[in-house]
Amino acid sequence: MKELVILTGYSGAGKSTAAGLLEDLGFFCIDNLPPEVIYQVASLVLPSVEKLAIVIDVRGYMFGNVTKAIKDIKERFPFTKVIFLTATKETLVQRFAHTRRSHPLSKQATSIMEAIDLEAEMMKDILEMADIVIDTSQMNPHQLREKLTKVLEPTEGKDFTVHIISFGFKYGIPLDADFVFDVRFFPNPFYIPELRPKDGRDEEVKEFLRNIEGSTEYLNRIKSVILFAINRYHSEGRKELIIAIGCTGGKHRSVYFAEELSSQLEKENFKTTVEHRDVALG
Repeated sequence: MKELVILTGYSGAGKSTAAGLLEDLGFFCIDNLPPEVIYQVASLVLPSVEKLAIVIDVRGYMFGNVTKAIKDIKERFPFTKVIFLTATKETLVQRFAHTRRSHPLSKQATSIMEAIDLEAEMMKDILEMADIVIDTSQMNPHQLREKLTKVLEPTEGKDFTVHIISFGFKYGIPLDADFVFDVRFFPNPFYIPELRPKDGRDEEVKEFLRNIEGSTEYLNRIKSVILFAINRYHSEGRKELIIAIGCTGGKHRSVYFAEELSSQLEKENFKTTVEHRDVALG
């Protein structure tokens, strides 16, 4: 599904930072278009990209009717979202003082405070029609990224891929793993003669491990940790995670838990891949 974001807001509220974060989220960003060409540019670019963000600051208001331009584009592309970044006057003053940059309306005002008030008056109609208003007064870039991710991707994490590796500790821990879980404290099917030649994908081994006290609880705890991590990683713009689950030889317990975890995550609509690194060695 196509996505079109109109990013606007007060000068100093963080539009440049937000535009960079939108690019990290996969948006093709275009900055500072005159209002009269917004519709034409969107019509030209959208067929070629999935996500488009158009940034408009107060300078665009000097070259046409921004309110009308946004209404027109929302009528043509109903999936358009207008994001308006705001901040308290005190915060904006501090930011301009810290960066020593001039306000875009400084030539039309006698002070930074007057320029901020003038901008607020010019943009009040857009603020009222915004779909999403974000107050950045107390936000750092990380928090702004997290907020943008949540408002733009409400099905957070569904396009996330989890790579699951089963392994044997005696052959070494996978070096690229983000998380390593140990299942060696569960009884080992290796010591049951009829289960020894099988692995964790065989129904007899699965049934044995499934009925061990605590195995289901531990699987659920692993799943909870992974879901929490996915949400945090996803807010950082990351799209994949590598999980390693280890037992002694990498043939029975780790294989079982890797398969079960993959099944549980797929029920949550996450993409998973499973690699049984040492199953032929265990």
